Amino acid sequence: MSRIILHIDLNTFFVRCEEIKNPLLEGKPVAVGGVGRGGIVSTCSYKAREYGIHSGMPMFQAQMLCKNLIVIPCDFHNYELYSREFIHYVRTYTSLVEQTSVDECFADFTNVYYQYGNNNIDEFLKEFQIGLFNKTKLKCSIGVAPTKFLAKMGSDMKKPNGITIIRKKDIPSKIFPLPIKTFFGIGKKTYPILEEIGIKTIGDLYYGIKSQRDDVNGIIGSFSTSIISELEGNSSFKINTAPSDPKSIGTTSTFEENSDDSEFILSFMIQQTKSILKELHKAKKLTKTIQLTYKNAKFDEESCQFKVKQFSKTLMNPTNNDDTIIEAVRNLFKETYNGQLIRMSGVCFQNLTDAKDAKIQMTFDDFENDDSIDKTHDIIESLNREINKKMFFRASELKDEDLFKNGSK
Repeated sequence: MSRIILHIDLNTFFVRCEEIKNPLLEGKPVAVGGVGRGGIVSTCSYKAREYGIHSGMPMFQAQMLCKNLIVIPCDFHNYELYSREFIHYVRTYTSLVEQTSVDECFADFTNVYYQYGNNNIDEFLKEFQIGLFNKTKLKCSIGVAPTKFLAKMGSDMKKPNGITIIRKKDIPSKIFPLPIKTFFGIGKKTYPILEEIGIKTIGDLYYGIKSQRDDVNGIIGSFSTSIISELEGNSSFKINTAPSDPKSIGTTSTFEENSDDSEFILSFMIQQTKSILKELHKAKKLTKTIQLTYKNAKFDEESCQFKVKQFSKTLMNPTNNDDTIIEAVRNLFKETYNGQLIRMSGVCFQNLTDAKDAKIQMTFDDFENDDSIDKTHDIIESLNREINKKMFFRASELKDEDLFKNGSK
């Protein structure tokens, strides 16, 4: 029995959430993202796309393309609520759901379709789309295939509100003619290189690898085997329902105004750090590597993007100690920030390990410090025993001023 794997992609999700809140926005050019010259387009409506606007574009450039563009700042709390409603609705059909981002997921509909389907997969999925809209007012496009890769490719083919079914036999006719840049997994830096050597379509890539072209394999390298598996319909269909185990935790934020004020930027990054520390503690993780990101305020015309620089520092031992991590961020900032005008900063904790599994090798200095603490503790306890009252404390044990008021003056 062939698997029925869906990739469900919410159409212009952030914009749609704003349209639900304000129906007067429907059918108008809308961009959601950073407000002002330093902003970036996160999502835009299909009407805005008619003007050449797209995600990742500087907001000032989008406003130049469309003079009557409606710009709305992101409301992530609201989007998260709608995302939960979306996933909850999908799970009313099947428990085999793998959420891959706030607005998309994979789902295995094999059993539910064969049990409740009406022998017409298009009608069955159209009912799913209508049900999602009636329940949440969200709209989606769906790709259906025997593998996750093909389902993902299918969901991009008919937007908005499309349903695309791809069977193994359909791969040469539906996938091979597509431009190479549409191949899920090939990045923006790789596809132009492939085009330069004549690989214009996905089919060109497939036959280039199969014929063992040296120039193609030189670019694709070790990924050639998995690409062939994907393009022959033999890649994974397994839905990962387990909660993801993060390998890194981070955040990036665009400033309201570009800045080269080192005190402001450092203060901003410390606040970012404190926010991520909450996530680190919640996930019960330790970090060993701190990474800082700076996005230059000067738009690079040649690459059509703002240049980003990243710097990292690896600590001696994994830690979740707030003071240690904040101090590491301060030091790394002082070492790497050179006074440039920037528009965005980011902080990321990498090389995460589970706190309960961490085994830290104590250095000689750590051992001496730890030994000193133990000796201090023994002396204090001995004094308290002599007077039969807890009168003496280490400063670190004083949690509030009341402790001083209760006889430890």
